[in-house]
Amino acid sequence: MRLIRKTETIMSPTLHLVIPGLLGPWPASQMAQIEYLQPAVPALQWLLARASVHPAPLSADEVLFQRFGLPIPNDADLPVAALTRLADGGEIGDDGWWLRADPVHLRPDLHGVLLADARVLALEPAEVEALVAVFNQTFAEDGLHLEALRSNRWYLRLPADPGLRTHPLTQVIGRNLNTSMPYGSAARRWNGLLTEIQMLFHHHPVNRVREERNLPPINSVWFWGGGCCPSGARSPVAGLYASDPLTRGLARLANAAVGPVPEQVDDWLDAADGEPDSLVVLETTRYDPADSEPGDWLEHIATLERAWFAPCQRLLRAGKLAALHLHPANGSSYTVVSAARWRFWQRPRPLSHYLR
Repeated sequence: MRLIRKTETIMSPTLHLVIPGLLGPWPASQMAQIEYLQPAVPALQWLLARASVHPAPLSADEVLFQRFGLPIPNDADLPVAALTRLADGGEIGDDGWWLRADPVHLRPDLHGVLLADARVLALEPAEVEALVAVFNQTFAEDGLHLEALRSNRWYLRLPADPGLRTHPLTQVIGRNLNTSMPYGSAARRWNGLLTEIQMLFHHHPVNRVREERNLPPINSVWFWGGGCCPSGARSPVAGLYASDPLTRGLARLANAAVGPVPEQVDDWLDAADGEPDSLVVLETTRYDPADSEPGDWLEHIATLERAWFAPCQRLLRAGKLAALHLHPANGSSYTVVSAARWRFWQRPRPLSHYLR
């Protein structure tokens, strides 16, 4: 009796990389310096040159909403608060209207007021507890209740849309706030509330102690990302790998598992063994444009070149990666298929060509 050996066809996987900050947006005042630097990232330049380019959102948060099949509102905030709250332990099905009210440090400048986010504050649990408690005691009669599910992510619950539109926190870090204040039909009331909060926190013992320790005071909050929790999210891929709270909140809404972020392509291949497609969110360059640190950006993209871009280029050339989808949130997405290795006429361009 002749034995017939069955063979199994193993399909090459597809990889989506969402990389906020990879290609900007950089302040206009720094674009000349960024363009002059010309980082040595030949694999990334090869991938971008060989890619099919498609229109995409201008923010990583919108990219993720789109990937999970959720609509991007035209006349309202992206409801980030309700979703990151899910990642931080909030309950699915809560019908409240949530607003992020993250702790920040405001510093007067010759040209206005500059904002620093919680990364520079070194927040301690007792400080957070004290400031949240005084906020809730002060504004209880206004129907406002603040909760800090994480030291750097605070949430304000409201019964309905208060008529407020805001700018995401990453868009205002290190920027003059004069052109970035909350707006909308109720803007006057909410900007007045911000002033009250600043006065309340300024005189609190927590900040007097911080100033004695030469730490920046926690002298305000930043409102952003308001809205109700959406429904209908679905996982865009078989495997999700992320640490950022928005992706993890979206995954929870979609009832999808999320794995830890692989450090490099080989780690992803090991974790995703057998998965037809994966989405990895890399935070490496997220804050570089906001912090206006070209030197850090150069270091970070060099790390990405070694850990991700060069290995992906090799896998594509060998036919071991079916497609790579790059989502740098610069208004375009870039799809590179294995057959792109034959597109010799598509010459690499300077990285400055893709920056915004």
